[in-house]
Amino acid sequence: MSEAEHQELAKWREDSAHELEFRQAELFWNALDGLGGQVSRPITTVLTGQVRPAAKAASYDPSRTRFGSWRRFSLAAAAMVLTVVLVSVLWSAVDFWLSDYRTYTGEQTSVALADGSTVYLNTQSALSVDLSASRRALVLKRGEALFEVAHDPSRPFDVSVNGVVVRAVGTTFNIDAHGKMTAVSVIEGAVRLVDQGAQYDIPAGYRLAYESGSRPGAIEPISPPKVTAWRQHEFLFDDMPLDKIVAQLNRYRSGAIVVMDSKLRSQRLTGSIALDNPEHSLKMLQQVLPFHVRQVTPYLTLISS
Repeated sequence: MSEAEHQELAKWREDSAHELEFRQAELFWNALDGLGGQVSRPITTVLTGQVRPAAKAASYDPSRTRFGSWRRFSLAAAAMVLTVVLVSVLWSAVDFWLSDYRTYTGEQTSVALADGSTVYLNTQSALSVDLSASRRALVLKRGEALFEVAHDPSRPFDVSVNGVVVRAVGTTFNIDAHGKMTAVSVIEGAVRLVDQGAQYDIPAGYRLAYESGSRPGAIEPISPPKVTAWRQHEFLFDDMPLDKIVAQLNRYRSGAIVVMDSKLRSQRLTGSIALDNPEHSLKMLQQVLPFHVRQVTPYLTLISS
């Protein structure tokens, strides 16, 4: 990439969510790169699959010894980082696969529950369900879901998500739990959000958002059609910065689209795009707000003025 693109990428990484994605990838590939080296062997040499004595023992050199120790330490550290990353990825994958219902990138599905409720799962989502005679307990492990809850006062409908519990009796609500932020939007009826003993009642037409590990913010009004537009594979936006619109497209495609130009990122648009064809939607945005698109790899696309 050019120097200007490197600078814009650095600005893009200032966003905490962007930086997290970048650091995870960087740690993984740096670890792989570190493990790719070979540790010198002063006593034996490997030749054609056989171990033989070295022709000549290397003379003692303190600087080389320090370098060798540092290299071994670096390799060990890289191996530890790689192990942590792989365990994290593996655990996330196992947790995803152990979910009762899940969707992959670009997929959506609906789930008819035994109690008469219906759950609609958006892209990259995972849900576990536990229904009994006395309780209805669900866990949204990741992603976004729209819940149409069958009325049953004797069995509250609880959804656990990112450390809180959302409780409903008979209502329709949407939970978006991508990244660190979680938003609970009520379409019909009302729900109660329980967070470490504190309770927040959310009426229809409002939402409550919070960041993992932090207290929820203020209850805000919403436009229900905008919140549920994803059910029709649409994303509606009103005076929204381009980088936020592109972030939505990234949820429905493999790889990442990065807006490199800071001024371009802040350009605001109003309209709608199709989520089931991200590449076409990107071209539509390009017609409204001219910009250059550069595909660096199949999984990295850069946008600039």
